[in-house]
Amino acid sequence: MTDTTQTDGCCSQPEQAGKTRTIRLGAGGSTIEVLARKAETGGIVSIYRWRMSPSSRGPSPHFHTTFSETFIVEEGEVDYFDGRAWRTLRPGDTAHASMGDVHAIRKERAEPATLLMVLSPGVLREEYFAELATVHERDLSRLHDAHDNHFVGDCER
Repeated sequence: MTDTTQTDGCCSQPEQAGKTRTIRLGAGGSTIEVLARKAETGGIVSIYRWRMSPSSRGPSPHFHTTFSETFIVEEGEVDYFDGRAWRTLRPGDTAHASMGDVHAIRKERAEPATLLMVLSPGVLREEYFAELATVHERDLSRLHDAHDNHFVGDCER
């Protein structure tokens, strides 16, 4: 079940000050924290913190046509696919996928990991994250299409 809560945090808009929206991604324990919305950055970026539970795997190879995505590992380890090869990212490592670049994240280690995700230009992803945990399998393609997620072959996932 997807759940959203408000937690302490800080952002530039007075009506948002002191509130960070946390989206629970199903029963596995992973969450997305909304750190900066498109409206708060003048549309330049949106920033999310993805706290991956030990059981979280990550998305398979895909691309976006309307935004770029940058990942910064805060803790734990994840593997990143750049469209050609997989490499391990550790705390402090960064990976970037420009618009149209195939990319993926996988986490096979039985430990949590935390990533910052910076989307540019900023896009509204809260609805996508909230719906992802509860969408029925028959509606998954529609959800991905509506939110500019275009999945490709498995690329040796």
